[in-house]
Amino acid sequence: MKLPDALIIALRNIFHRRLRSWLTLLGIFIGIAAVVALISLGQGLQGAINEQFDALGVNSITIQGAGNVGAPGSTSYGILTDHDINLLEHIQGVETVFGRYIRIAIISKGKDDDTAGISSMPTGKKRQAFLDTLHLTTEEGSLIQDKDLTKIVVGASVKINGKPINVRDKITIHGKEFIVKGKLKKKGNPMFDQTILMNEKTFEELFQTNGNYNLLIVKTTNPKEVPQLKEVIARKMRLDRGEKVGDEDFEIQTPQDILDSLNSILNTVQVLIIGVASISLIVGGIGIANTMFMAILERRREIGIMKAIGAKNKDIQTIFLLESGFLGMVGGIIGVILGLLISALVSIGMKLYFGENLLKFSAQWWIIVGALLFAFIVGILSGWVPSTKAAKLKPIDTIRA
Repeated sequence: MKLPDALIIALRNIFHRRLRSWLTLLGIFIGIAAVVALISLGQGLQGAINEQFDALGVNSITIQGAGNVGAPGSTSYGILTDHDINLLEHIQGVETVFGRYIRIAIISKGKDDDTAGISSMPTGKKRQAFLDTLHLTTEEGSLIQDKDLTKIVVGASVKINGKPINVRDKITIHGKEFIVKGKLKKKGNPMFDQTILMNEKTFEELFQTNGNYNLLIVKTTNPKEVPQLKEVIARKMRLDRGEKVGDEDFEIQTPQDILDSLNSILNTVQVLIIGVASISLIVGGIGIANTMFMAILERRREIGIMKAIGAKNKDIQTIFLLESGFLGMVGGIIGVILGLLISALVSIGMKLYFGENLLKFSAQWWIIVGALLFAFIVGILSGWVPSTKAAKLKPIDTIRA
């Protein structure tokens, strides 16, 4: 028997039992749809995260104080000051260093009040380095200048009791009144979207910082040297503070460090979720095997006649394998289409609800090809045992039955 003839017989048998075939496909395409949707959304989420970290600047290094446990019952936290800034600025490869103050404060507008994150903006020459590193732009109004001691810039998502803040509004922060000069363009990052920017000098007076920064941002001259420069900075700061490796009261991170950690977590979660979703594929495979076994019982006489007129065992096995493989492939095609549709709808829904692309639609070719191949293989494997059993039937017994 030629392969085209076997394929025609297999397709005829599938279409002859339409309802059973569709019920068999159900388990396959639900599993494939779940896997494709999850992988697509996971890839989209990783893409969105990568974009956010690119916006932070690949040529920057962040330093912040860390807990340092000393004697039993005592814990101290590293302090970052202008002394550290002066130390770091003399390291080769460092373009500039600026500090940032961050506080949570009560803000009010009229009779409404709420809490919000307040962050400082450096002044002088470092102000431009701050803007270049963080890529901050306004959607309305403008950014504050060094002379704007009583003006602020609000993030796109900052609200007071659910009410938006507009340019030229008067806002009271920590008991002092400020005028909103600008509103930042939405970046999809809470670090900026939910933060209020204030002049550094005003911040120091308002919150009595005593020159103790929450973090330092180091801008490098060459992005490729960031990993090596990170080690040099750590060594210089340990030497300056008289600390040993592992006992530092500071932490140094690059955007790539944070991104690698997040991607590792996302990959692990994605594998676990896909593993759970794949259970439905196993169920679908069992459904195909059950359909094939039922087909053998119903077509015993047909099998006997084909073998009696010259069909070989491999011909019978080929017919049943083509049937099961076709069921798996069709289930895979439907599942891929459904999975991509679900992924696209979720992405659109997230953008409409949050106003930003937190989950981007991703339809990479390897997701589609891999899902189709996997579905076909599941179909073939599910039909292997039934097809082997059908091939071993004796013609005289099947015709008599």
